[in-house]
Amino acid sequence: MRPPLETISTLLDQGAADSAVRMLRSAWEPEMPASERVPVYCMWIRGLCDTDELDAALVLAQRAAAEFPLDTDILTAFGNVLDLVDDLERAREVFTLAVDIDAENPLAQYNLGAVLDRLGLEDEAKKRYVLSMTVGDDAPAILEAATALGALLRRQGAIDEATEVYERFLEEDPINVEVLVEHGICLSDREDFEDALARFESALAIEPRHAGALYNKAITQSRAGDPHLALITLRQAWETEPDNPLTLAVLGSWLLGDIERVEEALGHLYGAVDRVEAQHRDGEINPAYASLVLEEVFEAMWAAQRPAEARMIAHLAGRHDWVTTHMLDTIAWADNEASHKNNTFTVSARAQADEAATLEHWPLDAGGYTTDLSVVAANEQEARCLTLEYLRRLDPDGAVAFDVRVVRRVDRPPSDTSARPAGVIGVVASRTYFRRPSP
Repeated sequence: MRPPLETISTLLDQGAADSAVRMLRSAWEPEMPASERVPVYCMWIRGLCDTDELDAALVLAQRAAAEFPLDTDILTAFGNVLDLVDDLERAREVFTLAVDIDAENPLAQYNLGAVLDRLGLEDEAKKRYVLSMTVGDDAPAILEAATALGALLRRQGAIDEATEVYERFLEEDPINVEVLVEHGICLSDREDFEDALARFESALAIEPRHAGALYNKAITQSRAGDPHLALITLRQAWETEPDNPLTLAVLGSWLLGDIERVEEALGHLYGAVDRVEAQHRDGEINPAYASLVLEEVFEAMWAAQRPAEARMIAHLAGRHDWVTTHMLDTIAWADNEASHKNNTFTVSARAQADEAATLEHWPLDAGGYTTDLSVVAANEQEARCLTLEYLRRLDPDGAVAFDVRVVRRVDRPPSDTSARPAGVIGVVASRTYFRRPSP
C-alpha cells in the first residue's frame, strides 16, 4: 500500500504533526522503494521535530543518512535536526556535504549559511545567503535568505546594502509583508522616515494586525518627532502581541517619565523581564534579543533615577550572559573615578559551586562555569579584584568559589589621553558550564 504522501504533507503544513507521525508509522513498510522511502523519511523527521521528539528525530535522521548518504533531501533533514539540538559543527558538515553534492540547491545553500551565521562566521554566511538567492527559484528559501542576509548586513552596519537586498526582493514580490517591514526598518535606520512609514503602512494594509509593522512604525514615528502618535501606535502593537518582551520594555520606558503612569510603566518593564526569563527557561529566546530587552529596561530605570532597580536588571543580565557593554559602562562610571592610568585586561574566571549549593539560575546539575571578561584597571591586581567583585555580585558569596587570572593586557596607546573608570566592561567569552563531579 502506497503511503498517502500528499495527505501527510498537508497535515504537516497545517500543524497536525501528531496525526502525520501516526500515519507515517502505520504506512512504513520494510520493502518500500527508495522513491517513497526518501520522502517518508523526510516527512517523519520533520514530524518528530514538530512534536519536539528530537532524540527520536536524530536517531531516524542518522538512519536515513546512513541509507542515503548522497541524497540532499535526507542530508537537509539530518542537518536541520542537528541544528535544532545545537550540534552546529556537525550540522555545518552535513550541509556542506549537501552543497558539495548539489551546489544549485538554494535550500541547502541557505541552511549552510544559517549555521555559519550562528557560528559567527558572517562573511562565509553572507556568501551562502547570496548563492541561495541566485542559484534557484525556491521561493521559501529565497525569502529566508533575503531576510537573513538583510539582518546580517544590518548587524554589520551596512544599512545601504541591506536596503538594496530588500528592494531587489520586493521587485519580484512587492506584497511580501515580512520584507516590507524589514525594508521599512532599514529606511528608518537611514532616517528616511517618510519612506519607512509608507512601507509599514503598506504592510499593515495587507495585514492590519502585524505586530512587527506596528512596533517599528511606532519607533519610526518617535524618531520623526511625533511621540504622541508613536505611543498610540505602540499601544496597538502591544494589544496585538501582549506578551512580546521588547514591546513591553519600550512601552514601559516611554511611560515611566509620566508620574501618573509610573505603576503602569513598571508593570510593563517587569513584565518584559518576566517574559524573557520564562522564554529562557523554555529555550525559546535568542541571547542577543534578551540583551536588547534587558538593556531597554535597564536604561529606562537608570534614566528615571532608579539605580537600584537598574543594577538588579544588570545583575540578572550578567547571570545569563545578557549583560551589555552599555550596562557595564554605565555602572563603571557611577562606581569608579575615571583615571588616565587605566589599561584593558582580559581576565579568565572559573566558578565552582559548593556541593550543597542550589543555584536556580544555573543549568541543572551544573557544578560551575568558566568565562572571560574584559576589565579596565590600573594593574593586574586591580583587574583581578574588580573581576571578583563583579562575579560575587552575580552569585551568592560563600556558595560559589572563584579563581581568576589575567590572560592578556592591552596597554593604552600614548595618543589616548582620555580618562576611563575602572571596572568590568564586557564579556569576551560567555559562560561555559561544567557538571558537578560524580560522587
